[in-house]
Amino acid sequence: MKNQTNESIDSVAVTHLMADWISRTDDAAPTPAAYQWAKHAMFDWLAVSIAGTAEPLVQILADAYQGSAEQPCLLLARGRRAAPHDAALINGAAGHALDYDDVASRMFGHPTVPVAPAVLAMAQSRAVSGRDLLRALVVGHEIESRLGEIVGPSHYQHGFHATGTVGTFGAAAACANLRGLSSDQTAHALGLAATQAAGLKCMFGTMGKPLHAGKAAMNGLMAAELAARGFTVNDNAIECVQGFARTMAPALNNVAPSIDTRQGFAVEQTLFKYHASCYLTHSAIEAIRALRQHDGIDLDALESMTIQVAGNHRGVCDIAVPQSGLNVKFSIQHLAALALDGADTSDLGLYSDQTALDARYAAAARCVSMVVVEAENRDAATVTMHTRDGRTLSRTANVAIPATDLDAQWKRLLAKARAIAEPVLGTARFDRFVEAVDALDRSPSLHPLFEAIQ
Repeated sequence: MKNQTNESIDSVAVTHLMADWISRTDDAAPTPAAYQWAKHAMFDWLAVSIAGTAEPLVQILADAYQGSAEQPCLLLARGRRAAPHDAALINGAAGHALDYDDVASRMFGHPTVPVAPAVLAMAQSRAVSGRDLLRALVVGHEIESRLGEIVGPSHYQHGFHATGTVGTFGAAAACANLRGLSSDQTAHALGLAATQAAGLKCMFGTMGKPLHAGKAAMNGLMAAELAARGFTVNDNAIECVQGFARTMAPALNNVAPSIDTRQGFAVEQTLFKYHASCYLTHSAIEAIRALRQHDGIDLDALESMTIQVAGNHRGVCDIAVPQSGLNVKFSIQHLAALALDGADTSDLGLYSDQTALDARYAAAARCVSMVVVEAENRDAATVTMHTRDGRTLSRTANVAIPATDLDAQWKRLLAKARAIAEPVLGTARFDRFVEAVDALDRSPSLHPLFEAIQ
């Protein structure tokens, strides 16, 4: 969206521009590549969600909101059911409970976790094909990235969690598309998303962060359902005075006057996580792993370390003294010590209170400094280590580069899913789950998927 034809938000009716595109996008619009990427995103989200179902915050939500066996929507891997809005809430929170779900740089957040549980809940009360589900996911990703570009980094830096705020629009857009809403109805669904969008970064490292994802899914589903029933709101709610963009972003970017996907869909830039921690820590982890591999050093060699990153890391992943396993996911200093020690940062069991309070890692973390620098790429990290024997070693890494080999990406996601979801489902159900997702773009029904993941 950043080109010379972009215009001020004052001159573009953003809400209706998006609503028109959402309502017109049918099965023929996404490319085969977009469908394949959407399948990868759905597979990864389901695996991470299934793995997250045992987390305490998910248990609390399920105890509070799960329904009777007569309710229409399944709760992933729980053998329980709930009303659609409650299922979207609980499954959405489960998908973000481990902070292991995918990322979108243009959105400044996690794109699939607000969208997938919303459309999954809607799909269970309608005759929906696998291709319908994937198309809706493509639509949700596109709107999230487009809106994320408009509000830009200032929205995130101002303290808003884009997964909860921008993600609400993605969920509403996807559900509106799946529901077949008209352009006018969709504009009202986006308006309803605008007035419900919420999520504060001060919740990072707490149960509140996954709740943002669940509420975004729940609220987006509600927005589409109410709009379908004739519920009306301000249908210029994104761009108007006192609307979403102006109230929640101190500095707005210009807007493209059309939605052009000829160069590819936003879903094709999805970034998947292979470390079970905040995505902004991943480049540092990879740089430290390179130090271990190529320079032959480990934690015992550490004298001091500096991690140079962009300013978006500050207040996100710099919990200096983590007190819980959840805190560790947002402590680049503690994670640096773990990575330097060769710990498996993809292992869910690593993120425990015991790890957070381990005296050896805590002492090493105090030798690590996160330094904010002006950086061309906000996701890259440069690690400089001073060793006890007097050497200075440095490595740079940037994980925020979308894959080009989709077969290799599928194999990597399959290995990740097998490690985290198979223990929950068991081997037979896990294999059926993989087969069902792999066939989504060809399946006239979602029943095989639902049977595998209930």
